Amino acid sequence: MAAQPDEDGSSMHTPTRTPLERIREHSFLLIDVMPVAVFVIDRTGNILYVNQRLVDMVGISREALLGHSALEFIDPHDIEFALDLLNAGSEYHGSIMGPSRIRYVDSTGESHHSQFWAYECPPEIGVAGYVVTLTPESVRDVLATAVAAVAADEPLERNLAAIATSGRAAPLDGIGTILVVEPASSTEVERFRTVGPWPLKSELINAAGTPWHQSFVTGQMQDIADCALPGIDDRSRDAMASVGMRAAWVRPVLHPSGKVAAVFIVWRRTPSRVGPNHEVHLSEATRLIHLVLEQARHRAELEVAAHRDALTGVGNRASLNDRIEHETGHLSALFIDLDQFKSVNDTFGHSVGDDVIAHVGRRISAAVRRGDDVYRSGGDEFVVVCDLNSDDPNAAAGLLGLAKHIIDCIAVPFDCGNHRIRIGATIGIASGRSSTGIRRSLAETIRVADRAMYVAKERRPGSVSHADVQS
Repeated sequence: MAAQPDEDGSSMHTPTRTPLERIREHSFLLIDVMPVAVFVIDRTGNILYVNQRLVDMVGISREALLGHSALEFIDPHDIEFALDLLNAGSEYHGSIMGPSRIRYVDSTGESHHSQFWAYECPPEIGVAGYVVTLTPESVRDVLATAVAAVAADEPLERNLAAIATSGRAAPLDGIGTILVVEPASSTEVERFRTVGPWPLKSELINAAGTPWHQSFVTGQMQDIADCALPGIDDRSRDAMASVGMRAAWVRPVLHPSGKVAAVFIVWRRTPSRVGPNHEVHLSEATRLIHLVLEQARHRAELEVAAHRDALTGVGNRASLNDRIEHETGHLSALFIDLDQFKSVNDTFGHSVGDDVIAHVGRRISAAVRRGDDVYRSGGDEFVVVCDLNSDDPNAAAGLLGLAKHIIDCIAVPFDCGNHRIRIGATIGIASGRSSTGIRRSLAETIRVADRAMYVAKERRPGSVSHADVQS
């Protein structure tokens, strides 16, 4: 640097600042250009400085953050954790605090996970406190949380909602929606059930011709890099443009059969093509959706198996006991005992006997009315629970008619391999209200029907006895 003349004509030299000195002088400028969110707090947690990355990340203005306690912007569930860290700050003298995960609250009141580090303010900053850095929650962070929920056997809806959240995490940075295909839907009108936010009009969820519907039909991805470009139907284009969603990445989730079980959509506000990193995370999310749906399907199958008789497909004893325990209504019951069944086992063997039992279960199920439930309560015993109004004067006649119809169905010969087998059935009936007007629990009703069956069998096998009707 050239010498500068002094007032008396002498010269003096302006000291040259070293790079380190210049860095110290502009330390806050350097914080502001860092590629992560950074803020500075004093030892009590008051916010002294925030960089633009933090403002963008939380969606709260610099003015609304400065001077406020950082605890105001932390999810209430994590306040105690944050206080513990703040109180233990002196233990981290000269070392990094973290990394730890914490939830912050954005300008809309929504909570997000973030990974953070904190370091004691260096002397150059001139305050006693901490420099804290936050990184946006990543897709892998969200999916790790979802995996933990899956492992804990959380409900299906909660697991899918956690995965949908990955759409807003870095690097996807959008809005995640999962459209679950409803197999029981008989029409396209209610084909999809949404999990996660749906940014468009609700009538577009199941509209034909949309990219998500096309993904369901073809089983192929249907990405929209820019809704203003050709290749998208007019309804979807107009709807996306009206809410500021310029791009959508649409991925099908396939069932092992090859059918589409769900569609995962990430909506973005800026025109965006899928990059290699995005593709990896979209694939991770769709694989986890597949896993969750398969787990739910297997759980449902196990639940059914646990409550279904393996031979007949009707409810088993455990299912009947569960019904007895939780039933609050006063229902009627038929107790069915097979006649001549022991001789089938003795003559033809238990495999043929099992075949006969399977046929009987199917015949009883076909004979009962809508709303009646069939259970196999023992080896050759069945119970039919009827949701019938005991105060109806025609109720008893209806139950008697049903019992006789079941007996007629069972009396038809069974063809089991090379054998034609004939058996019969005896049935006892009891109403939810006794002949004296006393209401019965389901357990008591079945016991009374069982006793009525023995009365009928002693009188004549193949007959019917109604405990609450004079015969």
